[in-house]
Amino acid sequence: MNDKLLLWLSGDVLHFCISHFLNKNFGYKINAIFDVPDKPKKFFKNQTLVEFENVWYFHEHLERQSKKPDLEYLKKFEKEYDINLQQLATNERIFYRFNNFYKFSSDEVLNILEQECRLFEEVINKAKPDFFLTPLTAFHHHQLFYEMCRKKDIKTLVIYMSKFGHRCVISQEVNKLDFKPDLNNFESKGRDFRELLNNFESFNITKQIDDYKKIQTSSKLTKLHAVSNFLFNNYSSNKTHYTYYGRKRSKVVLNEIKKNTLVRNRKSYIDKKLLKEIPNKQKFVYYPLHIEQERNLLIAAPFYTNQIELIRNIIQSLPIDYKLIVKEHPAQETREWRDISEYQEMMDIPNVILMHPDVSSKDILSKSSLVITIGGTTGLESNFYQIPSIILSEMDYSILPSVEFLSNIQDLPKKIRESLNRSVMPDDLDKFVQLYEKNSFEFDYMQFVSRYHESFYYNGNLLDAEIEEKTMKSFIDNNQEIILKVTNEHIKKIEQFKKLS
Repeated sequence: MNDKLLLWLSGDVLHFCISHFLNKNFGYKINAIFDVPDKPKKFFKNQTLVEFENVWYFHEHLERQSKKPDLEYLKKFEKEYDINLQQLATNERIFYRFNNFYKFSSDEVLNILEQECRLFEEVINKAKPDFFLTPLTAFHHHQLFYEMCRKKDIKTLVIYMSKFGHRCVISQEVNKLDFKPDLNNFESKGRDFRELLNNFESFNITKQIDDYKKIQTSSKLTKLHAVSNFLFNNYSSNKTHYTYYGRKRSKVVLNEIKKNTLVRNRKSYIDKKLLKEIPNKQKFVYYPLHIEQERNLLIAAPFYTNQIELIRNIIQSLPIDYKLIVKEHPAQETREWRDISEYQEMMDIPNVILMHPDVSSKDILSKSSLVITIGGTTGLESNFYQIPSIILSEMDYSILPSVEFLSNIQDLPKKIRESLNRSVMPDDLDKFVQLYEKNSFEFDYMQFVSRYHESFYYNGNLLDAEIEEKTMKSFIDNNQEIILKVTNEHIKKIEQFKKLS
């Protein structure tokens, strides 16, 4: 193959496995950026499973610097690539708000940004890739490189979990299907809402997440081994990787103890104060809380990271006879729940009903009049319950006439009233299901993550762990069928783009 590929390789080993088959089976030229801690980096530097054309180890190109950042360069960069660096930096969880280990100065952040920009320009100029293959971006530097590729018209292939469980999508933009999808290209199969809901629930993403959580927390012995490895082995990532700055062993241990205490106290408050029964004889709109410190807010919806303020905006926009049900996300437990003061602040807002995370979203949907969400799956799921939705960031399902994308928050009162009078049409939903099936493929990403966490990372408890080549080879061999399937889906997408060029 003459196509030049550039892959982002991180702790998520899926793309390393894909690169193995792209290189060995299909002859693609592979370039790679490795974004990994020091211990797994030893494997990637010495492995013989993939022959790379060029490689860059991201953190090797970043140094702590005391000099002033070159603001003229950064201004020129922003203009050339039309990228808002301040936005990326402010919403980086490592730089601001969520870091318990290290406080970055403004100059440190700007110096890191400058080094990243210069490195990524070098990578693009040297590799000259035709396609960029990547998992979902999670940190600012990953998103920065992705946006640079988009600006340079490098075709980006991002793989991510679809809104239907056990399926994935590959597209240029997350949550947006490629090639201008159109519902009118499909004929309705005449399915009613019951049939459509059964179809949706057969791809139960909630069960998929629950199964993943069970596997991740199943072995106390594995976690003990991870703790032992961390405590009694040498680590240098806290000196060489800005994402690990300040993570001394003593601080990490104390932070874990503090986190466990916070989880217990916050969960106790949640169980006592948050409602467990949906009020009867009350008209309401439903807003499901998003997990804090997650990509869906920090990158996908950078101006909606203050959910309490958003709840106030929704309340101000509701008709006088409606209340707002706000439900805590069950997976917020993975982020130690929210501060108790945040729950208190939400409950203090007039006409807000704060629901316990164990309350079934299905029960809430079946009684609600409208769903408002920043961009989660609930905005689609509500339509299967014949409930329209308003979303605040563009999603692949905004193609549905019963889904309203709100581009200006000042229009919210008007859009709420319009949406409350809007009906969901089963034929539209039927066509969308067909459209989504055509643009996605079967792949249980979470199960795959569980498998490599078990093989390499102590069930996900320690990512800075050594990897042996024989273990990786065995993992690829044991999962060859599914990895080849995902590889072929990438090749299929590459060929689709080439036909249009």
